[in-house]
Amino acid sequence: MIGREQLEAAAEAYYAYCGAAWDDLDPKARAHYRTRMQLGLEAFVANIWRPISSAPRDGSAVLLFLHIEGRGDYIWMDLWDAQDRRWRLAPHGRPTHWTPLPGPPQP
Repeated sequence: MIGREQLEAAAEAYYAYCGAAWDDLDPKARAHYRTRMQLGLEAFVANIWRPISSAPRDGSAVLLFLHIEGRGDYIWMDLWDAQDRRWRLAPHGRPTHWTPLPGPPQP
């Protein structure tokens, strides 16, 4: 789900890339840019989680996902331990999906 603030920030950033001021843009055109950003961001979010079979096994930190019926969804950061061939923080966990860690926040 893309929040209203995220969508607005994405549309403004995209328009700024085009070299113009968001505040000078006609409201209809703003709506058009928001729609473009919403479609792009929704497509990105829909594909953010990848099958666990494609997770890096080089010790890189990643976010893992596991759904347990009746208990809910679990997301945690973990590293693959190549020597023991298991996840370090949840060695008995059986995650189904993974995604790279996001970058650090911008100042």
